[in-house]
Amino acid sequence: MAPVRTNGEQLQRSVDQAALVYLLTGFAVFLLMGLLGLAMRLQHAGWLDLGPRWFYRIMTLHGAGMVAGVLLASLGGVSAVIAPRIGLSPRLLWSAYVVYFLGSGLVVLATLVGGFAAGWTTTYPLPVRGDWPVSATWGFLFGYTLVAVAFLLWCLAVLLGARRRFGSLANALAWPVLFRRPASGERPLPTGPELIATVVALDGVIAVLAGVVYLVPIFAQLLGLVSGFDVLFAKNMLFLFGHTLVNLNIYVAVALVYATLGAYTGRSFKMSFPVALAFNLVIVLVLLPYFHHLYQDFAQPLPLHLLGQFGSYAVGVPAFFVTIIGSLGLLYGSQVRWSAPVIFVLAGLWGWTIGGVAAVIDGTIAVNNVMHNTLWVPAHFHSYYLFGAAGFTWAYLFHRLSGVEGWARSVAARRLAWLYAIGAGGFVLAFFFSGLQSVPRRYAVHLAEWQGLAQIAVPFVLLLVVAFAGLLLMVVRSVPAAWRLPAIEPAADD
Repeated sequence: MAPVRTNGEQLQRSVDQAALVYLLTGFAVFLLMGLLGLAMRLQHAGWLDLGPRWFYRIMTLHGAGMVAGVLLASLGGVSAVIAPRIGLSPRLLWSAYVVYFLGSGLVVLATLVGGFAAGWTTTYPLPVRGDWPVSATWGFLFGYTLVAVAFLLWCLAVLLGARRRFGSLANALAWPVLFRRPASGERPLPTGPELIATVVALDGVIAVLAGVVYLVPIFAQLLGLVSGFDVLFAKNMLFLFGHTLVNLNIYVAVALVYATLGAYTGRSFKMSFPVALAFNLVIVLVLLPYFHHLYQDFAQPLPLHLLGQFGSYAVGVPAFFVTIIGSLGLLYGSQVRWSAPVIFVLAGLWGWTIGGVAAVIDGTIAVNNVMHNTLWVPAHFHSYYLFGAAGFTWAYLFHRLSGVEGWARSVAARRLAWLYAIGAGGFVLAFFFSGLQSVPRRYAVHLAEWQGLAQIAVPFVLLLVVAFAGLLLMVVRSVPAAWRLPAIEPAADD
C-alpha cells in the first residue's frame, strides 16, 4: 500500500521531480552541444570540412545551447536545494520549463533549419544584416526572449518565496549577519544556497531587463518601425544581459557546491559575516566586468573602460575566495568519501581559479588590446564554464542520483570523473596556448600553422566523450529510482 502523503510532501515531491527534469534536460543538451564543439575543433584541426556557413551555424548553436542547457540544469539543482524552506511553486517551475523548452527549440530551428549564424552573442547589427531569411532572425531572437522570460519567472519565484520565508529581502540577503544585528527569533537566517539564489534572482531581473532593452529595437527594426539604432548602446545592453547571465550561472552552480560537498566531508558551510559580505558585494560587482568586452570600441567613454577593469579585478575576490577557501577548508583533515561528485567539485575549483585568473588578465586594458580577439578568450570561459558552472552542476546531479554511498563512489565512476578532469584540462590548455600564439577566435578556417594545437586538443575532447558516455549510462540507470524517491537532503549549512 502506497504511503499517504501530506499536501506539503506532494508539493515537495513535485518540485523534486521538476528539478530532476531540469537537471536531466540540461545534461542532455550539454552532451549534444559538446559534440558540436568537437566538430568545430575537428574543423580547426583540418580533419573536417564543415564549410564556413555550417561552421558559423554550429558555433552559434553551440554557444547558445551550452549556456541554456547548463543554466537550466543549475536552476533545477538549486530549486531542489532551496525548495524545502523557500517553498517554490511546482506549477511555476513546470511552466518556466515549458517556456524554456519552446524557446530553446526555436533557437535550434533558427540555426539548423533557418541558417541563422550571427553567433550566440547576436551582436547588433549582425542579426538584421545576415544573408539568412528574416524568419530565422525572428525565430532565434524570439527563442532568446522565451528563455529570458522563463529565467525571469524563476527569479521572481525565488524573490517572492525568499521574502515570504525570511520576512524581508534584507533578511533573505543575510543583512542581520552582515550588519551584526540580532536576528529575529521568528525568522531564520538564510543558508548559503538560499542567499546565493536570492542574489542571483536580483541580478537576474536586471539582466533580463537589459535583454529586453536590447531586443525591442531589433524587433522594431524587423517590423520596419525604425531604420536602426545606436550600435554602441546596443552592445552595452547586449553584454549587460549576456555576460551577466553567464556569470550568474557560475554563482548558481556555486550554491550546488555548498549543497554537495558537506555530505562527503561530514562538515558544513556556516552562514557567517564573510559569506554574507561576499555575496552582497556580488550583487553590484557582477554587473561591471562586461565592460571589458568593449575595450576595442573606441567610442566608449574612458571611465567605463576603467570601470570595466576595476569590475574585472574585483568581482572574483569575494565569492572566489570565500567559496574556494571554504571548500578547501571543508576538505582539509576530513575523512572525505572520494566519489565522482567530489572529483568534479575539486576539478571545478581548479578550473574556476585558472579561468578566473585568465579573465582578470584579459580584463586588463593593455593586455586586452592584444589578446581579446584571440583564442585566449574561449580558453578562459571554457575553463570556468566547463570545469566550474557545468562541473559543479554535474557534481550535484550525480550526488542527487547516487547518494553518498551509491554508484558515484564506484571505481568506474571515479575513474570516469578523473578522465573528465584530464580531458577538460588538456582541452582548455590547447586553447590557452593558441591564445598565447595569437590564433584568432571565431575564424571558421585556420591556417596550417594554427592547426597543431587544435590537433592536440582533439584527443582530449575524445576523453571527455568517453567519460561522459560512461557517466551517462550510470545516470540513465539511476533515473527511475530517483524519480520515485524524494531528493537527498542537502547538507545543512546554516
